[in-house]
Amino acid sequence: MLKRVAVLTFLILIGCNRDLTDDPIPLATFANLQVNIYFPEYQSLISDGGYKNIGSIGVRGVILYRVNSTTFIAYEKNCSYHPNEAGSTVDVHASKLYMTCSGCGSNFSFTDGTATGGIAWRPLRKYRTEFSTPYLTITNEIAN
Repeated sequence: MLKRVAVLTFLILIGCNRDLTDDPIPLATFANLQVNIYFPEYQSLISDGGYKNIGSIGVRGVILYRVNSTTFIAYEKNCSYHPNEAGSTVDVHASKLYMTCSGCGSNFSFTDGTATGGIAWRPLRKYRTEFSTPYLTITNEIAN
């Protein structure tokens, strides 16, 4: 009986741990994308905390986030937890306060892309950005 309890406890403990063996986010090569943040389609980037979904670059697209007047972060929309699964796509939560994955339910911070809830344990991939008013360039160089 004691042996069964020990085995059952062990199995429960293993089941509660995060899966740290999942695959890395696939690499995506794309040409540098340069946007003028004053164009109408990028107007959401004029204010701090603004964001824009860009589907033409990255593995599943990029969420471009404005930290302040000189700092922008480009987050890969491919979730860092089991990124090869069909539903592993991150988008901005309806509250616009954080990003969330519809597949695994993990949440990610706009500040640095770290996982703040759910089962993901790695941060989102960030691509390097360069800003020289009014042009913002996103490169395929990984920033983290």
